[in-house]
Amino acid sequence: MVDKLELRQRLVEHVRYLSVTLGDRSVYRPQVLKAAEDYVKQKFLDLSYEIERQSFIYLKQEVANIIAGVRDPAGYYILGAHFDTVAGTPGADDNASAVAVLLEAARLARSLSPRPPWVFIGFTTEEPPAFFTPYMGSRVYARRAKERGDVIKGMLCLEMVGYYLHEPDSQPLPFPLKYLGYPTTGNFIALVADRRSKPLLTALEQALKSGCHLPVSGIAIPFGGYLIPESRLSDHANFWDQGYQAVMLTDTAFMRNPHYHGPTDVLETLDFDAMVELTLGLYYFIKQSI
Repeated sequence: MVDKLELRQRLVEHVRYLSVTLGDRSVYRPQVLKAAEDYVKQKFLDLSYEIERQSFIYLKQEVANIIAGVRDPAGYYILGAHFDTVAGTPGADDNASAVAVLLEAARLARSLSPRPPWVFIGFTTEEPPAFFTPYMGSRVYARRAKERGDVIKGMLCLEMVGYYLHEPDSQPLPFPLKYLGYPTTGNFIALVADRRSKPLLTALEQALKSGCHLPVSGIAIPFGGYLIPESRLSDHANFWDQGYQAVMLTDTAFMRNPHYHGPTDVLETLDFDAMVELTLGLYYFIKQSI
């Protein structure tokens, strides 16, 4: 049985370190970005995971993804979140909330036997100016995975998972979703897939609905997500582009959170009880994969 109070406290500690102690973790503050990388690495090491530091050069500096776990040649899943921010924001929701859930899901998964076929990845350089370039950490990983011939059963991308609203009509929606019956109250976690990833989306949605008390709404978008450009705005799209199944889990970012990419994206705006439920739901999904 998972102690929800302890889990909540751990989530708060992760977000506090990343968004308060470190703050702006942009590529323009390389020492702070490296400190965020080191934090993720150390937390994985504390859990006795095998670690790979996948480094590359961007803007004349070395940056790196942190990979925890062993890639099973027969196939593996990925749970990932980027730990960098845009310049000028403490990035509590974007993306310390997701890193916190990543670390705690990895902690819970460590107790499972046999070992689940998962790796847990902290991605670097998701944000501008690297965004939409070959220097996104997730693009580097996805491209190298394809070159190696990795069998990735599914990639789950955590992208802003901490901001929730309970007032009616608090969830703006892009055209045409507002006319298709999707929720208009911002209290749910959104699951976003391309059409190829619909099997992964269906399995994840069912697991979250069974494994936690958090409203869930999923959508599979054809043509690689290009019909709704907002659906491509994170690390998962780089896996779509390499032919892998991937799903983004998100609080819908700027569509819901008015603090997006700003100085007010702070810890106090987050709903940690909802983050606890999401972590439990992911843990349930990971257990099912054994």
